[in-house]
Amino acid sequence: MTSEPAARVAIVACARELERLGLNHGTSGNIGVRIGGGVLVTPTGIPPHALRPADVVRLAPDGVPDPGQRVPTSEWRMHVDIFAARPDVGAIVHTHSPEATAAACLRQPLPAVHYAVARAGGPTVPCARYATYGTPELSASVLAALGPEGNACLMANHGMLAVGPDLVAATALAVEVEWLARVVRLTRSHAAEPHVLPDGEIGRVMDRLGTYGQPG
Repeated sequence: MTSEPAARVAIVACARELERLGLNHGTSGNIGVRIGGGVLVTPTGIPPHALRPADVVRLAPDGVPDPGQRVPTSEWRMHVDIFAARPDVGAIVHTHSPEATAAACLRQPLPAVHYAVARAGGPTVPCARYATYGTPELSASVLAALGPEGNACLMANHGMLAVGPDLVAATALAVEVEWLARVVRLTRSHAAEPHVLPDGEIGRVMDRLGTYGQPG
């Protein structure tokens, strides 16, 4: 298990990388990591260039912050609720990346125009219904969209969210969803609906992804 000091450093590095990649800007988006006996989340209102490991906020499993810390992200409840409902999730990346956010404004799932959609855990990247940011309603909406096995979802008129066993995996998936949203947009720019891969094919890809990459 990653130590808390190492996790804090990783969160800062991730926040800066998301901004470098254009997936977040300014103080948009947030990051959460499960840590022994609690949760680490980014603070509210501090841009990545000014963020330091000591600024990262530790929360108890019920969302109560340790005393004397920064104010946590306004989306802290979403992180706490996802970690509570999904023991397989070790990290959460929420972005306001432009392609995924534009797609989320259509309030439609991203279809299987490419088999990479399987990385999100199903035949589409679903879109969570709209709710005001930072509210219990938004947290419930995102949980419903992810379900018990989903790894990513759009958030209507808001952005997108990706989860993974660790911060590297969650970040990589956020990048993948942004790419997929761009592919969907470009495909539809040809004035025709794309050919969508059937659910059975996405299931086969999901099985193959289980052994993808180098062994070990």
